[in-house]
Amino acid sequence: MRQKLLSTVYGTLLMGSALLSGCASVSKTAYPPIQADSSPEALSRGESLFRGACEGCHRGPDSQRATGAPMKDAPGWLGTLHTANLTAHPTAGIGSAKDEELARVIRYGVSRDGRLIPMPGSIMGDKDLAAVLGFMRSQHPLFEADATVAPRTQFSFLGGLAWGVVSKVPEHPASGMPVPPKGPTLEYGRYMAHVLDCAGCHTDSLDPKDADGSKGFSGGREFLGADGNPIRSSNLTFDATGLQGWSFEDFTRAVRDGLAPGAIVRYPMPRYRGADDVDLKAVYEYLRSLPPRRHEVPGARPRTAPEAGAPSAQVMPGSVSTQAVEPGTPVRTSAAEQLATLVLAQAEPKKDVDPGALFARLGCTLCHAPGARYHERIVKASSKSEDELAKWIRNPEKFVPGTTMPTYASLVDEPTALALAKWIKSGGPASRK
Repeated sequence: MRQKLLSTVYGTLLMGSALLSGCASVSKTAYPPIQADSSPEALSRGESLFRGACEGCHRGPDSQRATGAPMKDAPGWLGTLHTANLTAHPTAGIGSAKDEELARVIRYGVSRDGRLIPMPGSIMGDKDLAAVLGFMRSQHPLFEADATVAPRTQFSFLGGLAWGVVSKVPEHPASGMPVPPKGPTLEYGRYMAHVLDCAGCHTDSLDPKDADGSKGFSGGREFLGADGNPIRSSNLTFDATGLQGWSFEDFTRAVRDGLAPGAIVRYPMPRYRGADDVDLKAVYEYLRSLPPRRHEVPGARPRTAPEAGAPSAQVMPGSVSTQAVEPGTPVRTSAAEQLATLVLAQAEPKKDVDPGALFARLGCTLCHAPGARYHERIVKASSKSEDELAKWIRNPEKFVPGTTMPTYASLVDEPTALALAKWIKSGGPASRK
């Protein structure tokens, strides 16, 4: 009993020491001397980076502005997490914040009032950081002043202990962080993969350092999906349990449009619609350069199932592929029906469409069923005309550039989209319990 008590006291002192050390390091965190760059080139680059790395967390499902949002994809045991209001409002938002204060938040994960927050410090170089600040200072509708006050993050007891152990101020210099030359290189690919936080989400750890270790990019980190059920990130290495067999076209379609081979890419994975082919080619080749890590994450990824009698192609990790290197039909490990069935159905325009079944097969129920994260949004959308709703179904990014909804234009033709729109307007999603 005495030994157990001593161990408990010792553990508590260690934890307290760690927390105090963290507080001390936070208090000494420098303000990066970086000012917003509002040049046309910087605004374009800043928007691309913001939409890829920031918007998904700072714009709620029912808001057109970056007013902050609850982090509903975080495991509940961590507590109640909420992101900040980034609109131009002087008190509720960042209207009165200095550029160097915002730069410190992004680079170190240290809030304006000096707290370490559950936001990973970014390796974003000075030039890109200035571009993001320029976009945040622009007159873009995302940042139109909004008085919505974002609630303060409240860790649970267990979440607070875990955060106290793994959180620390990144060892980044206050200035002088370069942006690698843009190109389809491993250096630029590594940079973009970390700026977009692919490693943070696809590494089963709360410690950012593990992204560069043996578990890096191999998936398994738990989130909550749009339907409120646990979901784990997929393996991004080119192992058979990961992306082996994915062409560059497969990868591009998945991260831009949300359509992976044989599967819908699910929330909370954002859509990197602002990334150009050079950005994505660099990330793709960087992921291909990583050691293949065998890590089967149940239900988290599509995989290639060889056709009966088809020979298996040898995977050459060092090669540059533009076509799938494994023959076969893409299937999804967590769904009974294949999207291949859907594609075949679209080849018969006169065939009757079952909108309810199609809605489920497209993965729409995960986000829009009653109780799911985006249910209220589809209820509101039912007030639109059938033509407008059909256009939204096929190309939602044309209406909301930062939307996480997949682009279904290649899978759903116009007549089918109209059938879905008519069903939605009749209250279809609300009837699916």
